[in-house]
Amino acid sequence: MKRKRSVSKKILALLAAAFLASAGFVLASQLTEEQKAAPIIGSAIYSPPPNFAEVASHVEVVKDIRYHASDNAFMDLYYPADATGPLPVILWIHGGGFIGGSKDSRQDYGMTLANAGYLVANIDYALAPGQLYPGPVIQANEALKFLSESAIQYGGDMERIFVGGDSAGAQIASQLAALQTNPDLAETMGLSSAVSPQQLRGAILFCGLYDMATVRESGFPNIDFFLNAYTGAESFETFGNIHEMSTIQHVTPAYPDVFISAGDADPLEPQSVALADSLRIKGVDVTDVFFRGTDKNLKHEYQYALDTNDGQETLQKTLEFLLEKSQAQK
Repeated sequence: MKRKRSVSKKILALLAAAFLASAGFVLASQLTEEQKAAPIIGSAIYSPPPNFAEVASHVEVVKDIRYHASDNAFMDLYYPADATGPLPVILWIHGGGFIGGSKDSRQDYGMTLANAGYLVANIDYALAPGQLYPGPVIQANEALKFLSESAIQYGGDMERIFVGGDSAGAQIASQLAALQTNPDLAETMGLSSAVSPQQLRGAILFCGLYDMATVRESGFPNIDFFLNAYTGAESFETFGNIHEMSTIQHVTPAYPDVFISAGDADPLEPQSVALADSLRIKGVDVTDVFFRGTDKNLKHEYQYALDTNDGQETLQKTLEFLLEKSQAQK
């Protein structure tokens, strides 16, 4: 793995805590009584869907499969217990500002997707500053290679693959999709694609960052801190390979169909809108869920608040996208 740097667990824990605070997460213990009683209308707090107990009873879970020899390269697999045929495969990449987060925090969401008829591979990856860019992209690519050999054991159909992620995970997922479909980017990064463009049916991108030239303008809390940690640069804009991370520069007509969303109160929302526009210019089919002008106050990672109408509606649209693209002929 490239550009590895050792760091204490204590420092990583502090960095992760800084991310959660800056991204708008609110711990229940810190809420006032009035806030606890108020309905959630826009939040970065994760809440499972109301029927999650039923979902969990129908989904098999396989934990902590090592997909590569690199640090923290583990995946969980979720699939319907009663599956009878080949299942489209979803590789999910968690967010956390490149310095925090884990697959465990996305397990309920991944299981909810799996319950609709998918094999979901939910991965961990090595975190900054212990692992610098492009480590997580390399690991995600290795996860696809691993699934190419192993998904069939769990009913997965690697001719129908989706990649997805949220926040920093959406950036990694978007770049991973570009790596599979843009030979020039693959050559620049010195990597080979893990799957063919024909196998890749879609990308699901929530609340991500896709243009490093404009992301500072978003005003997202501590964005320079996260990207400096990820790149190892004093100022991320000066990092020699920063252009590789700008997915907006690497989309081609071969890029997979995209489902993309961000809340109206998310500082990174313009990044998603700009990527959606660029994809359409390239002729890529885009399904977007944006909330401009609605005053809903949907914050970063709103889609994980599955006890809200907006979170549930976006989940339903995500499942409709997955069904349509997994059934399409390529």
